[in-house]
Amino acid sequence: MMWISEGKKSPMVGRFYPHVVGLQYQIRSGQKYSLLADSGWVSVLPPVESILVTIGDIAQVWSNGKFKKVRGRAVACLGEGECRCISMSLLVTLPIDSTSRVGPLVPISAVDGGHDVDRNDRDDDDGGDQNLNGKSDGEKEGRLFKSFSLEDYAWRVYHERLFLKDPLDRYRFN
Repeated sequence: MMWISEGKKSPMVGRFYPHVVGLQYQIRSGQKYSLLADSGWVSVLPPVESILVTIGDIAQVWSNGKFKKVRGRAVACLGEGECRCISMSLLVTLPIDSTSRVGPLVPISAVDGGHDVDRNDRDDDDGGDQNLNGKSDGEKEGRLFKSFSLEDYAWRVYHERLFLKDPLDRYRFN
């Protein structure tokens, strides 16, 4: 998905789209970008002729929270100052269809045909219902996010009216 903005001020967008990585480039200007992170609005000033790379919500889920996302695309000229620039934003995302599901990626070495490869963390006497740290096999050990349909999530995020509320909160394990 790509946006090209030209003018004195970029439009403030209230709608976001789930993405993996965002790339932002400004032509003829070294203006600040405003980014919406979980902690609120953050301003950054990238070097001239550079590409600003941001991590999206899909990458945050895939990394199980290791990476922190930026919601939507970076917005140039959010402040009241004079700004004349052309900016291009490219959001790398997944195809939206009914079979696409997003969830934390499990290392291949951790799973072997649905069973844990490392059997040292299992207590063989209890029939495999619980591992040594007390979690049942049904719980997603170490996972911060539940798997979810990308199509449903994209619709919800795009139509969300409270853009300061984190849309991933509903998919977190408590």
